[in-house]
Amino acid sequence: MYELTDEPSENLTFTLLANSIGGGLEEDLRECKKMFPDLKMVVIDTLQKIRNNIDTKYGADYQELSVLKNIADQLGIAIVLVHHNRKAHDSNPNNLISGTNGIAGCADGLLVFTRNGENAKLHISGRGAPSLELNLKRENAKWILLDDPPESKLDIFSFMIHDFMFEKDSVSGTASEICSILKEKYPKQEFNCNWLYRDLLQHDDEIRSLGIDYGKTKSNGIRSIFIHYNTDRDCSGGKILCTENAVPVDPENIANADDSLIEVDRVELPIEENAVPAVPVEQIQGEALIAMAAEMMRRRLAKDGIIVPAFDSDL
Repeated sequence: MYELTDEPSENLTFTLLANSIGGGLEEDLRECKKMFPDLKMVVIDTLQKIRNNIDTKYGADYQELSVLKNIADQLGIAIVLVHHNRKAHDSNPNNLISGTNGIAGCADGLLVFTRNGENAKLHISGRGAPSLELNLKRENAKWILLDDPPESKLDIFSFMIHDFMFEKDSVSGTASEICSILKEKYPKQEFNCNWLYRDLLQHDDEIRSLGIDYGKTKSNGIRSIFIHYNTDRDCSGGKILCTENAVPVDPENIANADDSLIEVDRVELPIEENAVPAVPVEQIQGEALIAMAAEMMRRRLAKDGIIVPAFDSDL
């Protein structure tokens, strides 16, 4: 530690002993959370030290890690498990993890570190995370990143679905049909019909806080997706959240549109002479993010029986 810094963080705490999974570790973690309410991450070095099962089958590995994943979800923390690689070569870095694939199958994210002398590679993968391979070089006690960090794109999927539904109110159809309409509105964005429902699930909390409900149906062998918008549950206050990515409405096209389309489209009201000027998109997104986070927290507390009033951005 003192090779890395002269003053370790006051938020860093060490313990040298731990109980095993199913043998008191879960209670220890809950007690730790009580002692340190701001606890965000627990690092266990190594996984093998806290294992209580000598079974080497997939189910055993998955079951033990599921216990840790469940406690992490309950406490709202990240649990980082340090584990060993197998002494083998494999083109898939995740196959290098010692044990069965049950470990990789249960974990939310994987960081596989492979070293060759002073050089190393860090392979990153996980649910909802882009797969990365980063080159590192050791300098004294530190590993230096040699690659430029990848450019991260703002995830506006929830905002796009919100604005799309703000105009439609209710939509149903195959994933292909819905993606086709989304692509017309947001030509610069990529929509994959094979992953549309997955994307809805992965953004579930954000989408529902914006007043969106969705689901799947099957009729005559055809799978459909339905999406509904409820303005009363919209934490953004009914604001358009990403207008710069959308294609402007063409009044002539609306006039010539099919009756079925006019039936579901919401007509935009003209701006009154004394109306409040539009808020810049950047500011709207900032307000919406705050409101979205507040609504997500309120809903999670409600599950525990703690009722909190809805967030009011005007206060």
